[in-house]
Amino acid sequence: MSVSLQYLLEPARFEALLLELYGPELMPSQRPVLVSQWSKYYFALIWQSLLGGASLTEFAVTELTLDGRGLPLALSEHGEHCAGLAAILEQHLQPLVLRLAALGPVASAVLWGNAGDCLDQALQRAEGNDCGLGHLLSSPDSPLYAAVSLDESGQRRRRTCCLSYKVQWVGHCEHCPLLA
Repeated sequence: MSVSLQYLLEPARFEALLLELYGPELMPSQRPVLVSQWSKYYFALIWQSLLGGASLTEFAVTELTLDGRGLPLALSEHGEHCAGLAAILEQHLQPLVLRLAALGPVASAVLWGNAGDCLDQALQRAEGNDCGLGHLLSSPDSPLYAAVSLDESGQRRRRTCCLSYKVQWVGHCEHCPLLA
């Protein structure tokens, strides 16, 4: 099913999506964790699409296809596109993070950390050109700056926790800063 991102992230609709996806045993008591988890799927899709040569539309006109469970599956390329890394941050990611943070409620630092971790993972899997996206992780004026680093033992660690440890069946993510 294809839907406007703005429409999907209206409070009642997104709550219904999370309830359907994660069930009444977690929703609404673990809403911040669930919003954080859903954001990881969305961020992974963004970076995969951009690394695959697609362009990203502005938040206000973004449409996406959801799978049968309600997870992001594909982005539409119709509408005003973000031109460059600054536009991706300002015209898509910042409004998205603000909306998700309010829906959580979850700290925006958690969501930026999710975006950065997903980008870092996508770049690890990418072959060749990173389309300049690596700059978002290395530029001090980017909200994704140093989202992931290597600890003393060479293990990748997130700067901020994604909250997944709060749900037992999810547990700590593989880059959890709480396990360092």
